[in-house]
Amino acid sequence: MNGVKFSAQQPEDMPERASKLFPEWQLCASKKGVTRQFTFPTFKKAWKFMSLVADECVKKRHHPTWTNAYNKVTIEWTTHDPEGLSIKDVEMAEFCDRIANEIGLR
Repeated sequence: MNGVKFSAQQPEDMPERASKLFPEWQLCASKKGVTRQFTFPTFKKAWKFMSLVADECVKKRHHPTWTNAYNKVTIEWTTHDPEGLSIKDVEMAEFCDRIANEIGLR
């Protein structure tokens, strides 16, 4: 968690909550977000994961940068305004972990 650039006005417990994402998640090179690659048994399961995350993004009004190659989904969460790692990013990373585990990782 050294050098993480948090968004302004985040909850007090933000550093502790964010630290629980590691080591599965990594700090982005900019230190303003987190990234993780998920590997599923099939493309269909990777697509299901992306679809469920997309639905949650609409609800939360917060969207990732992500890529998909067959059964792999790489996702990055960061906040642009105010810039840095925010509670929205942490909540969505936690959601991704929960959904991926329900779907089943390889």
